[in-house]
Amino acid sequence: MDLKPVYHLGATLGEKVPFWDSRDDFGDTNLIVAKPEEGASLARALGENWIVLMRRHGATVAGVSLEELTFRTIYTARNAALQIQAHTLGLVSPLNLAETRLAGEYNLRPGPVMRAWEYWNARLDKVEGSGRLRVHKQTPKRSSPRRTTKRRR
Repeated sequence: MDLKPVYHLGATLGEKVPFWDSRDDFGDTNLIVAKPEEGASLARALGENWIVLMRRHGATVAGVSLEELTFRTIYTARNAALQIQAHTLGLVSPLNLAETRLAGEYNLRPGPVMRAWEYWNARLDKVEGSGRLRVHKQTPKRSSPRRTTKRRR
């Protein structure tokens, strides 16, 4: 079964999701990509794509920013779950190539990516109070202390 976009947010998979099997190049391994030659083989399999499925291991996902990478990763997992559920119901009708391109381009605009990022940060803050996902641009140090207040969400 190939991984294909089955809903609009799944379009961030891209047009193709290749498979990589470490056995093809390295025989039996511990399934961890630890050696430079294993990483190079995985990178070749990824190629120009955003995601590569790793047989018996998981997936490698790429993005142009941490926020985009997180967006792609979360919606790839959700798409896979929906695709599995759809198979139990019968015929799966994935997005076609044009839908994949159009929805993928739309969903990866800064607005949707950052709204999702802020939502996930808010959820994490609510559960852990840590805000660990926040990526802050460094600001120059001020000469005098600045009073800060924490806003409730």
